[in-house]
Amino acid sequence: MFDVCVIGHVTQDRIKIDGKIVQEMAGGTAIYTAIALKTLGLNVAVLTKTSASDRSPLLEELKNRGIAVFWLESPETTQFENSYQRDRLDSRQQRVQAIASPFTPPDLGQIPARLFHLGALTNQEMSLEFLQAVFATQALISLDGQGFLRQVIHQKVQAMDWAEKVSGLAGVHILKVDIEEAQLLSGKTDLEAAAIALNQWGVREVLITAGSRGSWVYQSGTLEQIPAFAPTTSVDPTGCGDTYIAGYLYSRLTGEPCHLAARFAAQVATRKLEQFGPLREWQTPQSIPSS
Repeated sequence: MFDVCVIGHVTQDRIKIDGKIVQEMAGGTAIYTAIALKTLGLNVAVLTKTSASDRSPLLEELKNRGIAVFWLESPETTQFENSYQRDRLDSRQQRVQAIASPFTPPDLGQIPARLFHLGALTNQEMSLEFLQAVFATQALISLDGQGFLRQVIHQKVQAMDWAEKVSGLAGVHILKVDIEEAQLLSGKTDLEAAAIALNQWGVREVLITAGSRGSWVYQSGTLEQIPAFAPTTSVDPTGCGDTYIAGYLYSRLTGEPCHLAARFAAQVATRKLEQFGPLREWQTPQSIPSS
């Protein structure tokens, strides 16, 4: 039994800062969240799709770290280009050169997991039919709303509401979105009203992130703001949201309440910001600051 199975496309990522390519690497939620969860100490699996030629180079680190990989072949591998300005690392521009084939219900197989984390990168990756197959496992379900709100048009990523959101969120226990995604999904500009709307569709725990401005967690009628942790240096923000949810899931699965899990999530996301690539090292602090 795995603690968490992360489902999503592993990507070929190109990172640009101030117009210069600074890194090319495997990416996507299936990389960043899975490696962070493993680094924190959980038993992790990944269900993903790439082309046969990209299988070995892109999945090598997952396997080397002891993460079980359930691989399915796709004609293409998803390819992302993430561009940042050094003085605005909270904001990025994206281009998508290719998209791997979508997941289908038979792809799920019989993977045993306490929790499935759904990390779609575009709205072409996971259909409602596939989500319902995951819900039918009776495991806990975590979902990153980002990909379900991304439409790719002429290689450019555009925000678009999720047409099947009410049914798609009905089986979700934990939802992570940023402020803009929360507002788009809910139709509400006020964060508390947005969180309440998402909760009323069935989501038990709503996480709303805002980079350096911190995050919010909503559960059982209470919205609590969580401060961000100041980094010693800001190197690479790609995957910080994926690392945040990894920290939250780890903390919740090990018994912490929502507000402490969100504080821990903010801390590990900051540690990831200080390095290129996924969170590969972690030393448990003596205590998590309360504010």
